[in-house]
Amino acid sequence: METGRLVRWNGSKGFGFIQPDKGGKDVFIHISTLKHMARKPIVGDKIEYVVEQQADGKVKAGKALIVGVAINPTHKSRHNSGKNHQAKQRPPIKMKKATTASGTMSRIVIILIVIAIGRFAIQAYYDVTNAPGQSSLVQPVTIDNSPTQSTKSSPQFSCEAGKTHCSHMRSCEEAIFYINHCPDTQMDGDFDGVPCERQFCN
Repeated sequence: METGRLVRWNGSKGFGFIQPDKGGKDVFIHISTLKHMARKPIVGDKIEYVVEQQADGKVKAGKALIVGVAINPTHKSRHNSGKNHQAKQRPPIKMKKATTASGTMSRIVIILIVIAIGRFAIQAYYDVTNAPGQSSLVQPVTIDNSPTQSTKSSPQFSCEAGKTHCSHMRSCEEAIFYINHCPDTQMDGDFDGVPCERQFCN
C-alpha cells in the first residue's frame, strides 16, 4: 500500500485528495473507501491506500484506511455476521430459554467492549497527532494553496440564483467558490473537485 497526507476534504460531497508521500499528482479519494473507519477523515490525516486506475485514465484511492484510527466495530461485526450467519444461528427454542439476567449481562458486556474500543481509538489518535515530529508533517497543510482554501479568502463572490453552470462563471476562482458554497451546481462532471476544466480550471 502507498501512504500520503489528506490535504483537501469536502465533507458535504464526501470526497477529497491525498498528497502522496513519494510525490506526484494528488490522488482522489471518496468517502466510501473509508466508511469502515471509526470516524470521518479530516485534513492532515495520514492515509494508507491502494491506487486504482479509473476509466478516464485518472487515478483514485481504492482500499484505504486512516493511520492511527480504529476500524468501526459495527462495520466489522456486520461483515463477520454475514460470513458466519448459518454457524451463529440458534434454534428458536434455545433463545426462549435465556433468562432476563443473562440477557442484561450480555448487553452490559457489549457496552463495555464498545467503550473500551472507543477509548482505544481516541488514545491512538492523540498518540499519533502528538507524536514527536508530527507537527512538522502537518505544517505543509496549513499553507496549502488549494482551490478550496483560496475560495475562503475571496469574499467578493456570493451565491446568485440561477448560476449553476460553467457558462455562468467569469473565472476559475468563481467556479470553485460556487461548487464549494452554493447548492445545485453542475460544474464538476467527473467529481474530481475541479470545476469547469474545459473553460477555466485546466
